[in-house]
Amino acid sequence: MFLHGGPGTAQIFFSRKPQRTLEDHFIIVNWDQRGAGKSYNKNIKKSDMTLDTFLKDTQELIEFLIRRFDRKKIFLVGHSWGSILGIKLAATRPDLIYAYIGIGQVVDMKKGETISYQYALKQAIESRNKKAIAELQQIGSPPYPDLNAAGIQRKWLSKFKGTMRQGNIYKTILKNLTLSDFSISYFFKLIQGIVFSLQSLEDEQMKINILQEVRMLKIPVYFCEGVYDYTVPFELVEEYVKRLDAPQKKIVWFENSGHLPNFEEPETFNDFCISLLELLR
Repeated sequence: MFLHGGPGTAQIFFSRKPQRTLEDHFIIVNWDQRGAGKSYNKNIKKSDMTLDTFLKDTQELIEFLIRRFDRKKIFLVGHSWGSILGIKLAATRPDLIYAYIGIGQVVDMKKGETISYQYALKQAIESRNKKAIAELQQIGSPPYPDLNAAGIQRKWLSKFKGTMRQGNIYKTILKNLTLSDFSISYFFKLIQGIVFSLQSLEDEQMKINILQEVRMLKIPVYFCEGVYDYTVPFELVEEYVKRLDAPQKKIVWFENSGHLPNFEEPETFNDFCISLLELLR
């Protein structure tokens, strides 16, 4: 089961193509989380958009899938924001999970955002991009005052290849878009869901420090990290792995990727996931 990032960045409509090989080996589940994509509803209360609620949602869905498909456990994949949910659930309910795979794993949000900002500013200075320098210096180091300021940092981070090494998220979506999962009405729900989710969860997300909150796991854990990821900086994952107590732990490096190695290098990612079936033998 895949837990998308964001929060609010639903991915069903551009995940089928890169995940197609996995469908020959697994039952693949993509889920638009509460307030995201197909699950967005204007009647959802902001007070219900909490980390605890999302963890309960995730656990409930996993338990349903295990009953529905008559399985003992599942493989759980969490990307970015979804990696917060994934690793926390792996810690509290290891009985439901064979192994946890974190993509662009969140470790320390505040520290990660600072590293991300410093990278973007450094690239702006080195490339002598006056507009980027001015805009980044104007918003200053995180925490940012609002989502607009965060958007400015992300804009320049993408420009300087700290989000995706090849192309950008828009080209990735267009390349992998499946029309059967997409419509104009869905597009508007998607955008509304992203804004609503970020506004509702950003403050709580910024307090996350997995280094302190999850120090031990009872299941195998793997971190799929792009060597150019400065959205959620890979160097914090290196630090975390050294401290984490787990029966099996490993960083799987993607040499041509940023924050989305499962989309930037799908064949390598899929081959790795298929190799994990050895855990069942």
